[in-house]
Amino acid sequence: MSIARRPAIVMLAALLVCAAGARAQTDPGIPLPNATERVKPLGHWPNGACYAACAMGDTVLVGNGAALEIVDFHDPAAPARLGALTLPSEIYFLAVDRGIAYVSLIEYGFAVVDVRDPKHPRGLARLDVPGRIYDIVVRDGFAFLAVGDRGLRIVDVRDPKTPHEVAAYSTEGTLFEVDLQDHLAYLSYGLGGLHVLDVTWPTAPKPVSVTRPWDSVRGLSLRGDHAYCALGDDGFGILDLTTPAVPLAVVTYPLPGNVVDAVTVGDRLYVSGFSCGFQSFDLSDATAPVWSGSLPYDNCLTTVAGRDWIYVPTSPTGLAVVSQAPGQAPIEVGRRDDGGHSMKMDVVGTVAYVVGRYDGLRIIDVRDPAAPRELGRWPAAHARDVKVRDGIAYVAAESGGLQIVDVHDPAAPVLLARYSSYYANCIVLVGDLCYVGDRNQGLLIVDVATPAAPRLVGRYFVPGQYVYGLQIRDGMAYLAYGYDGLRIVDVSNPVRPVLAGHLGTDGFSQGVDAGDGFVVVAEGSAGLRIVLVSDPASPVEVGRCLTKGHPAGVALQGDFVYAATYPHGLTILDVKDQRLPTPVGHFDTAGTAQSVVARGPRLYLVDMEDGFWILEHEDVYQTMDVTPSAAGLRLSAAPNPFNPATQLEFTLARAGRARLTVHAADGRLVADLVDADLPAGPHAFVWNGRDAAGRPAPSGFYLARLAADGSVTSRKLVLVK
Repeated sequence: MSIARRPAIVMLAALLVCAAGARAQTDPGIPLPNATERVKPLGHWPNGACYAACAMGDTVLVGNGAALEIVDFHDPAAPARLGALTLPSEIYFLAVDRGIAYVSLIEYGFAVVDVRDPKHPRGLARLDVPGRIYDIVVRDGFAFLAVGDRGLRIVDVRDPKTPHEVAAYSTEGTLFEVDLQDHLAYLSYGLGGLHVLDVTWPTAPKPVSVTRPWDSVRGLSLRGDHAYCALGDDGFGILDLTTPAVPLAVVTYPLPGNVVDAVTVGDRLYVSGFSCGFQSFDLSDATAPVWSGSLPYDNCLTTVAGRDWIYVPTSPTGLAVVSQAPGQAPIEVGRRDDGGHSMKMDVVGTVAYVVGRYDGLRIIDVRDPAAPRELGRWPAAHARDVKVRDGIAYVAAESGGLQIVDVHDPAAPVLLARYSSYYANCIVLVGDLCYVGDRNQGLLIVDVATPAAPRLVGRYFVPGQYVYGLQIRDGMAYLAYGYDGLRIVDVSNPVRPVLAGHLGTDGFSQGVDAGDGFVVVAEGSAGLRIVLVSDPASPVEVGRCLTKGHPAGVALQGDFVYAATYPHGLTILDVKDQRLPTPVGHFDTAGTAQSVVARGPRLYLVDMEDGFWILEHEDVYQTMDVTPSAAGLRLSAAPNPFNPATQLEFTLARAGRARLTVHAADGRLVADLVDADLPAGPHAFVWNGRDAAGRPAPSGFYLARLAADGSVTSRKLVLVK
């Protein structure tokens, strides 16, 4: 046990202001704390899980991922967002005092926000704190922070622009919650029991007592001479605090699940946690609680009392608004959805399609990357992956199977069809076929020539093995099979897919992308593997890189591999030499990065807790030089980058056959511009940014290839929309 004074440390926050209906702005004087190298952040859609809320009457501060939202709940059935502020990382706890909000950030400490004008919240400061803040109580200009295994931290916030730590108290165990009554602070220290401190002088807290009335005290709420304690697996208990130095256990009330929070509101007690539901008790007799009803919420870290309603964060399914009339059970009267757990996305033109477990499909306008704007939503439960083509979204939704949704009108998506499967996990579209990686059923090949009538045409299945990642190239399917490694399946005849090759793993194969003759496999803790597949029957690992964090998803573009790694973010590797993949850039997020989409210099990084980031890889522009031919044949493009078209020019020294084609970054043919006998001299052809079928090509990185006079040259192109 120790009591220590700490030097003041002040660090300003990185805050993106995003009032409702307004363009997001960044204060240029407050840099983002995200560590980055060769990557420039352009924008952030911060929505994620809701862990925290705090009420100011019927106006409620809500944590939605990294977004601090200010919401009017006068009508709980139709909550109205007044304003919002994007913070550097996911919000875990909220407190408010005199119009100033104090925010626990999962990765970046403690933020202070002025919310006196709900439409225009303003970031004031950020303080680095050595650990996760589980609870915040503010009184008389001091904030008391429960900082897990780093104990109690007391911060002077009399000037909210310059918060600084003035004292600390730590001992063995994990501090989950702090509550104040008169001059005493009560600390729920988990397995370390209940600690009582005298905080008459916040700069010099003094121990009063340490007791262990139960095996674990996870949370508490004070009411008169009693403390109501969350006891984890043991339910909840009641302490008599008549003599604060000697708390006495008087009641233990067992409940199923893991109880992590207890809150008293008037003569009611609300307890919640994991798999225990939201439980209500009548406290007319302070030591004889009477159960009065429950709601089936699986994950509730806290309960918040407002003027008219009770607010329950039900991560990751949003904020529930609860009412309870005297003598009746609690009922839900409203709900505010959050961003759920984002998993994967697709980007078509200037529209991003993001899927999240518990949240479905979100359709986001990313034309202005600094201000992503939601256009619509489709509530597919347990969505894991999405691909979009010709206004149709194909969504892998676990037990919901393959869901085919018309998104021509983003504001009103329409379900066209479902194809049932046990655990649809990943999707690739090639022509009229949709390849579905089902974690339990293997590879399903579904004909979607008529989207409203999908039909199974082929299947590849390995009993006892699960598919986690999928890519298709040149008639081969590359399947990430977890502990079973990489399987290569010949799907040139989709009716009869056949195993062509297999490579085991010492990691956990979960993501894969394919290049020209090689694939990149995300192997979790075993890093990234580069595998030659020019002979599919004999795949050979030629390179490996142990990345910062564990790669889950990968995207291959040109000479670069982009890896979504958890818990760190984005890692960029140069794979010009496939034997020696080399890290050349990174961008750290605050949550669990899941996947990445590369569209030329623009990258879209999906983070389970942190929404998605829009980034720019600075080195892509530097690789847009010409690949010259031995005969001196040269190809130019202007404009480049371009939108919507670019003109390609070359000069033939002599008459002859010339073929000019455009390829995607992975080598796939996109457009054939000319294949003809041409006279000697200059020639120019325009690529209109469309594929061979006349469909607009997505933003991204392309390669123009010219073959003429027995020589080949190329030019890298960037289509930006």
